[in-house]
Amino acid sequence: MIAALSTCPVQGHKKRLPQVDFEVLFGEAPGELFPECRELIKQYDFSNDILQGTSREQVFLRVLKTLAEDLEVAGTHRKQRWEDGWAENLNEFQCSDYDVTALIPKFVRPQEIIRLHGEYVRPVSPYFEVNVVKILRYWMFQKWFQPIDHIYEFGCGTGHNLVDAASLFPNRPLFGLDWSQSSQKILRLLNEKHGLNVVGRNFNMLEPDQTFALRPRSGVFTVGAMEQLGYQYHGFVNYLLSQGPSICVHVETLYELYDQQHLFDYVAAKYLEKRNYLRGLLETLRILEREGRIHILATLRTFGSLYHDGYSMVIWKPLKENR
Repeated sequence: MIAALSTCPVQGHKKRLPQVDFEVLFGEAPGELFPECRELIKQYDFSNDILQGTSREQVFLRVLKTLAEDLEVAGTHRKQRWEDGWAENLNEFQCSDYDVTALIPKFVRPQEIIRLHGEYVRPVSPYFEVNVVKILRYWMFQKWFQPIDHIYEFGCGTGHNLVDAASLFPNRPLFGLDWSQSSQKILRLLNEKHGLNVVGRNFNMLEPDQTFALRPRSGVFTVGAMEQLGYQYHGFVNYLLSQGPSICVHVETLYELYDQQHLFDYVAAKYLEKRNYLRGLLETLRILEREGRIHILATLRTFGSLYHDGYSMVIWKPLKENR
């Protein structure tokens, strides 16, 4: 694990993320953000320092040094790594008397540098990333899943995203799919200990089970799960096309959104290449749209952690839905 950057006090411009910043991130008109999102924005501390001068250069230097290292690449060989990671969360969940905050993945690092609005920023709160993502989830579910009868998260990991879905839609059937056995154990405990209407199932996105049928009027989402597929996402996209969900929302790193004529974006794109993270999805969806097979409803670039923008979004739906 790379240690957090230790420098002299940051010489930058301190700002707070007001409601308008979230409206810009989500492409909403002024004043149109959902009330639940507005309340969370008031509740959390989103103040941060925009890094400038030497502090900004030090972050670039850290990123460039990381790119020069031999980094582990995504792929099936990492399955045990994910199993072990979710098992760690499972153990903490049980030891904490089933506190859902124990489900936050370990790769979300407190007090880490954030990529936001084309700048590196240092948050004041150690929970900045977690809290921004919580607001993103609340917005995503209310914006795109209100008319949906069944919600599926593929690559659900610890199920922490489904916890928020359950708080908004307590009576709606939720399905968490992951290739980790520990993931399914966590979802069973969420059902038993918290009464969440959630079912877990084993599912490998690299080798989709075509016999697993989505229910009518279903909604699908992924959060940082397709990132691990690299170029091997076509099977999963074809699976979704064959199932015809009413909506698909991918909160992922989207390689095509980086403008590599700028250093800030160039290093992020190179990081994806180095890790063999998701590349090509957005262009594939654009081709499918030109072929008249899907409709892309929105593409958003929101924010990211130190190395890349892992919370960009593309929202689409097949033109042949399973109703």
